[in-house]
Amino acid sequence: MDVAIEDVDSILATASQKLLSSLTVNSVPERALVVLSQRFALDVCFGHPDAVSYIEKGVASHLRVCYTTVEDRTWSFTGYPSEPLVSCAAAHLLHQDGSLSIALETLKQKMDEGLFEVGRSGELTSRLVLLLAKDSYVRRSDPKYSYTRITNIDKWGYELIDCQKVSIIDFLEHLFGKSFWVLAGGTAKALFCHAHVNFSHWVCMDELISPKSGDGYAPMRC
Repeated sequence: MDVAIEDVDSILATASQKLLSSLTVNSVPERALVVLSQRFALDVCFGHPDAVSYIEKGVASHLRVCYTTVEDRTWSFTGYPSEPLVSCAAAHLLHQDGSLSIALETLKQKMDEGLFEVGRSGELTSRLVLLLAKDSYVRRSDPKYSYTRITNIDKWGYELIDCQKVSIIDFLEHLFGKSFWVLAGGTAKALFCHAHVNFSHWVCMDELISPKSGDGYAPMRC
């Protein structure tokens, strides 16, 4: 069974509406923060005057999930669960004409105001650079489309590009430049010649992910 382009567009449009209660991030720059929060795991700073209202609006209207609240309900622990389809819709919105610039400018403003944490070692910067680099890589041939045609399969006729795995060799070359593997050496490139990586968003990992206890692993983001 083949899936029509109209069906793919409809699915992405529905996911976008659920996330934003809108089809665009251009009309209200603040809505760009919803897209960034879903994909980049923005940490809201406790104590900022807008923190509680931002979180409440996210839970009420933008698919943010409330995990627990403190006893007096002055603070809620919330976040975005891993939802690749929603992340693909968010990526599509983020890379519409002018939307990425609006989103990043809005994020910078809110970070300057102290609404979001950059991380103890600038982790947010790393998340932005790595994921935006993958966004750019998968859109290098045509930035307007969020899916590609697939042949020789049984059910689905299209694949969302933000769910595609990419060659580590090609991705790191795209990120760091063509000289990256020259500096790394021929052996390194040969070892990774068949390796791929795939990620469409970041989520918070608040518990140890190692099956062994006492091994020194810290909570991670992935």
